[in-house]
Amino acid sequence: MAVTDPNIDLFDAVRDGSLRGVEAALKAGADIDCKYARCEDSSPGTLLFHASCMGDVDTVRLLLCKGASLVKRSDRSAFAPLHAAAINGRTEVVDLLVQHGATVDIRDSCQNTPLMRACDHNHVDTVRRLLELGARPDLTGGHCRAIKCDENEESWKLIEEAWKTKLLRCCNPKCGKPGKR
Repeated sequence: MAVTDPNIDLFDAVRDGSLRGVEAALKAGADIDCKYARCEDSSPGTLLFHASCMGDVDTVRLLLCKGASLVKRSDRSAFAPLHAAAINGRTEVVDLLVQHGATVDIRDSCQNTPLMRACDHNHVDTVRRLLELGARPDLTGGHCRAIKCDENEESWKLIEEAWKTKLLRCCNPKCGKPGKR
């Protein structure tokens, strides 16, 4: 009888989007915050990080309900799950992570926030949602492209508009009332 590693089973279940597999692996003793690399060239990250990259809302929700860490990061770039969702334009996952307590302006190893990463990759809906959730467009110091170009022009317009008016959403996503900063 072959003995399987519950952490590998958990990784496989997350990769495949199998909620039953995730439940079974956790029941078998898998570490919800174990880290794996999806391939040789990728940085090891938690399973919440990988599910956030893929935009698998159901798996992200399940992992969060089971206690997955919002702050454990990938090894190389120090991306939190919120960075992973933002850089891949996974707006629904961004919303879910923030609702569960993710820090909207968390910095990666290059001092970039999820808003900076989403803007750099021109994920307009994600930029808009991060601004609504209270992301600060005035933060600086990151190493993402800080110049406008054809690829990110629409995202930059949103950032500039938010910065000029300073009419941003309340930092508390449950409140959501507009207010000045």
